[in-house]
Amino acid sequence: MSGVAGILLRQDPAPEAVSSIQQMLARMRHRGPDGSSWWLDGGIALGHAWLNTTDEAGPGPLTMAGGKLAITADCRLDNRDELLARLGIRDSSVADATLLMRAYLRWGEACPVHLQGDFAFAVWDAERQLLFCARDHFGVKPFYYHAAERRFAFASEIGPMLGLDGVDARLSEHRISGFLAGLPDDPQSTPYCDIFALPARHSLTVTAQRLVLRRYWQIEPLQRAPRSDAAEEFAHLFSQSVRNRMRGSPSVGAMLSGGLDSSSIACVAGLQNAAGRKPKLPTFSLVFEKGSSMDERSFIDAVLDQHKADPTLIPVGNYAPFAEFDRVLEEQEGTFLAPGLTLTRSIYRTAGAKGIKVLLDGHGGDEVVSQGHGHLHELANGGRWLDLWREVRSASDTYDDSTLGLYFQFLTIYGPAWRIARLRQLGNRVLNRIRRPAQSRRGRSWRDLINPDLARRTELIDRFHRAGYMPPGVQASDALSHRWILSNGYVPHSFEVLDKAAANFGVEPRYPFWDKPLVEFCLGLPGEQKLSHGFGRYVLRRAMEGILPAAVQWRRDKIDFTANLVNGMVRNHRDLLEQLLVGDAGRIAPYVNLPEVNAAYARLLRQPDQAAPLDVQYVWRSASLSLWLRQVQHGGSPV
Repeated sequence: MSGVAGILLRQDPAPEAVSSIQQMLARMRHRGPDGSSWWLDGGIALGHAWLNTTDEAGPGPLTMAGGKLAITADCRLDNRDELLARLGIRDSSVADATLLMRAYLRWGEACPVHLQGDFAFAVWDAERQLLFCARDHFGVKPFYYHAAERRFAFASEIGPMLGLDGVDARLSEHRISGFLAGLPDDPQSTPYCDIFALPARHSLTVTAQRLVLRRYWQIEPLQRAPRSDAAEEFAHLFSQSVRNRMRGSPSVGAMLSGGLDSSSIACVAGLQNAAGRKPKLPTFSLVFEKGSSMDERSFIDAVLDQHKADPTLIPVGNYAPFAEFDRVLEEQEGTFLAPGLTLTRSIYRTAGAKGIKVLLDGHGGDEVVSQGHGHLHELANGGRWLDLWREVRSASDTYDDSTLGLYFQFLTIYGPAWRIARLRQLGNRVLNRIRRPAQSRRGRSWRDLINPDLARRTELIDRFHRAGYMPPGVQASDALSHRWILSNGYVPHSFEVLDKAAANFGVEPRYPFWDKPLVEFCLGLPGEQKLSHGFGRYVLRRAMEGILPAAVQWRRDKIDFTANLVNGMVRNHRDLLEQLLVGDAGRIAPYVNLPEVNAAYARLLRQPDQAAPLDVQYVWRSASLSLWLRQVQHGGSPV
């Protein structure tokens, strides 16, 4: 977890460049507990704040070609051996940042095409008088920028640029409406109108005359022929991905929730440590009281019994979701779509206190390996009704709807007209039961939370129809629906949220599921490798045979933390919610539909054990927005 920063002053006042880069690095000190440094050449200044997480990590920026090329980078390259061979470099200890510069020298602005790993970097090319910036394929590493007539500035966080003279801190209504709707649809937007995010899988070229944004890669399935056994191929790629993310640092730990994804990573990483005669893998687990609906202790214990680790159990008692929330909002530099972030922060805090610098995280297994829901649509669209019935029946305890109800829904969408007519005659009662929830969902949705004037000004309905719903033609294909999910705006948003939270505790999260070859492989798998016998992520389950305990390997359920969030808000933040939603309601009135929010809050208080997910989001997002607005407009007060 390093930090990059830079400033390009087009009128060449070097003293201002020095003071600006020093100021920016000072505001990113938490990202670089191991030090920081900067490089200057006229009106261009590059800065680097570093956390030593690999053997090659260390002070930057780095220069080459007699100072005509300089780079600042937050990076970890996974295809080092390939790059060394292609670039003709014999010194295998060369730093990743140096490899990036050599790649730029060879391929110029096409160099990101040849990279694998997590990276955000900027190269200053003095001969061409341009600054070349790039962000990795999935947006794991953050990169923000501000562009004006006389200045271009960038950093790993927003705050360093907000502190520069002349940067407008005007809030983005576009981003606020997207937050309230749960729609991170614009990959370039941030909470501030004058600051933008470089989208994942994009590069940015900056000269005195213009900025050029280019997409260098798009998510596509693997083109080469896979091995005959998909599970064997998956196991190979997954093991390699875990190994890459453990490279170089002795201070590596893993999250262990007891779920399929985190348990798979912890077991594979533990086996790799054992094979290399390294110490036991430190693991970090949240544990809830016995009997709680969130209690996963039996699954955690099963993993720890089979693979000897060095476990740390973090008890979750009287959960208070808005505790330290002013601090959380400062870290996040705005609102965020992660109600459980305070729990995740407790893991980062504990791991950082124990000296862990790299934390392996199972985030993304659902998206990358896929639950295979698109396969059900594919079966129905292909008229394979018997296969669909077998699959739906096998998954009857996985999906919320009844087996018959779910099957009939597919028939009404894809079935021939004569079959639908017969079903209507034979099963009107069942069909009516299916339709009623759908009508109620249409009757009340995210729209009701948002002030209609705000929705109109920010064209929110059109945006939601473009990016918030999976198109029917996409839904009917497993491959297309899988790619749609992987390309969704939630992916980089989640990485940005987790990055900022972890950075404050000196921890770098790494995500073995978000590995380019592994993503391409999973996307290219047929639907039956993703969903089979009612089990989603089927290829992962098969690949973990003999590695995972069977109770975890074939686990169907997934913990829903909504009840914990509701209980925490109602039990510990009643006075705060009254203040935010009633006493200080004028603060959020321009953004939310207050009568709907208050009605949702009243229902939450009346029946917290039966809280509707939409009501929970209405209350949590409205309260979060109010706290952030209070912070940015009035300096805030302790929660």
